[in-house]
Amino acid sequence: MRIAQKFTPEVMLAAPRRSPAVPNHNGTLALYTVSTYDFVEGKQTKELKVMNIETSASDVLSNDENVSEALWLPAGNGVLCLVKGGQGTTRLVVYNADQPDGEGYVIAEFAGPLTGMKLKRLDGGSVAFAAVGLLGDDGKLFNDVVEKKRSTARVFDTSRVGVWDTMIKEKRYVIWYSRLTRSTGSWTLESELHNLFRGADLDVCGIYDMDDPLQNYDVGPTGILFNATSLKPVDDISRWSSSDVYYSHVPSFAEEPPHEPKMVTMGNKRLVGRFLDLHISPDGEAMTFLLYPYENDTNVRVYLGHLPSLDALDVFKELIGREPQLPPSGVAFAGSSDSLILTTDNCGRTTLEFLKLQSSESPDMVFNTSGVPSHYPLFLQLQSFQDPVTIFKNGSATGFYPLVEGNWDRLLVSSTSFVDSSLWQIIDARGTAEPRVVSSSTRHGAQFGLTHSMVSEIWYEGADEVCVHSFIVKPSDFDPAKKYPWVLMPHGGPVSSWQEAWSTRWNAALWAEQGYVVVLPNIAGSVGYGLDFTSRVHESWGGAPYEDLVNLMVYLEELPYLDMDRAAIAGASYGGYLISWIFGQDLATKFRCAIWHDGITCLPNMMLTSDSCGSPIDFAGTPLPGFTPGSALLSKWDPSRPDLMANWHRAPPTLVVHSQRDFRCPFTEGLAAYRALKARGVEARFLTFEDEGHWVLSHENARVWSREVFSWLEKHIGSGGV
Repeated sequence: MRIAQKFTPEVMLAAPRRSPAVPNHNGTLALYTVSTYDFVEGKQTKELKVMNIETSASDVLSNDENVSEALWLPAGNGVLCLVKGGQGTTRLVVYNADQPDGEGYVIAEFAGPLTGMKLKRLDGGSVAFAAVGLLGDDGKLFNDVVEKKRSTARVFDTSRVGVWDTMIKEKRYVIWYSRLTRSTGSWTLESELHNLFRGADLDVCGIYDMDDPLQNYDVGPTGILFNATSLKPVDDISRWSSSDVYYSHVPSFAEEPPHEPKMVTMGNKRLVGRFLDLHISPDGEAMTFLLYPYENDTNVRVYLGHLPSLDALDVFKELIGREPQLPPSGVAFAGSSDSLILTTDNCGRTTLEFLKLQSSESPDMVFNTSGVPSHYPLFLQLQSFQDPVTIFKNGSATGFYPLVEGNWDRLLVSSTSFVDSSLWQIIDARGTAEPRVVSSSTRHGAQFGLTHSMVSEIWYEGADEVCVHSFIVKPSDFDPAKKYPWVLMPHGGPVSSWQEAWSTRWNAALWAEQGYVVVLPNIAGSVGYGLDFTSRVHESWGGAPYEDLVNLMVYLEELPYLDMDRAAIAGASYGGYLISWIFGQDLATKFRCAIWHDGITCLPNMMLTSDSCGSPIDFAGTPLPGFTPGSALLSKWDPSRPDLMANWHRAPPTLVVHSQRDFRCPFTEGLAAYRALKARGVEARFLTFEDEGHWVLSHENARVWSREVFSWLEKHIGSGGV
């Protein structure tokens, strides 16, 4: 019998972190990475591994901690890796998954750092290779690691100064490409790296923000589709954080691109917003991507386009003719240009949906930019349409691939839940067979003594008579006859939600195992409950979400296992904003302590200093002080209003956490909250990390964070049921 480890912060932080599984061409092996931290040695180990999908047995391909990325080479079981070399260089190394004990061989070494690698099978057996790296003044890959500067001064002419936790670099990121060929059993790089952007003054997206660069470009058989921002200074606030989609035709991946990239339009228009999740169809003729419109970035749009025409249409608005029940958060082709898989937030889960577009026999044209009728159904007026079919709905999907290359009937899906950090399953996309578990990293939570029975859900009446959903996570040894201290956790965002998903930062099961009942409400602003529900936060940052919490407190008073005299509130980012707002309200007296992490104290100031000023829909106009009518709403919902801050003496003892490299909610916001509490005579402690940003990511720093948080809770509300 296996004995479960007690789930402590050290156990959670040191536990193996496994990437999504990527199957090989015939669905027999899965490629993945796993990293583990040793608190005794203060060292992280990383392994590149392959698992036999039938037996679940794994072999180590490489234990080189410098392997940063790995992909299957098309056909066969070769694995191509980006490996960090000394002084910022990058090596391209090939391993053979059929010989896990063998040594890899180097096929190229590049003079600078590369990231975001992609491969594409080409005619004749060659392979297109692409990756993202800095561009030097000489037109070559730039190495900023070895650059020696006498001054640290930086001069900016654009609004983009820092993003999340990183200052924008002096050199810009571009996409580099070349071609791989195979002869006498070994792969070689056929040419030097070529700059896809040529003379275009563009910076590829996905390096500085939360989005992976892999979500911001895709490689087709004759070109590359990518998402980029212009480096030209603009006064138009709508363009500050916006991007555009471009396509660059590449007749030969062994040669320079013949032309500069061309912009993709939407119905012959340039739309303003942030694009993401770009894909080229397998045949290279179609493209799909998401748009987060500047005017309302909660109303995410799916676009589908004909690549040669460089134009795309809104799938639901212009092709299907009706809106989706839930805005998608991801899109990908499912083997053909008329089949899509949508990733969707749905009532606290990240689900997968299959969407098949069908055209009539005698369709009417919707548009035609080139004057030549398109033979692709995506450009035709659709006469028949079936609602998206949900093919995965348990937990939160983190990755999916066709089990066998080119066959989308069965998918290898990676997911997480509150109690399982990594679950791999084979899903039947046709719905004719039950999912088959390939591997669970934590034995479905049993490794840590966690079970799905710890998690329950409630629905209650929030503000405006709207039903609001909340997760409740209880300790594994929960006794319904006892009363427990509990923690209310409003989520960040505000456009976000609590998901049934694993986290190495705010892990609800970890908090529960320290002796607390954790309440995770998806209040106004949450995604996964329809656009109308999300929109309740617009122009109402301290309104509808706060009222939802007030009503929740009334509901929770009826739960016999919650000790209302031992209540705490904890929140980060927008969750921290809500705590600041609550400090000015009567609700503050309901809590015995608070955890305030990287939140907001002065809303107008935060909007001016943050790396993102949000969308006009948040505050009925430009969300900056001095612009009407947005300025009035910024003042209305500002927690630092004098009449509200006068009430901060009623705030509970508060642990304020704010890291110094946070450019989203700047460090001064946390310092302001801490000093305001101190000035009012409230017990407060300030915790900061000079090398962290919006999230505490270092293992050692995260252990300190957990120790301080749980010590604060223990001091003020105790732990465990009585």
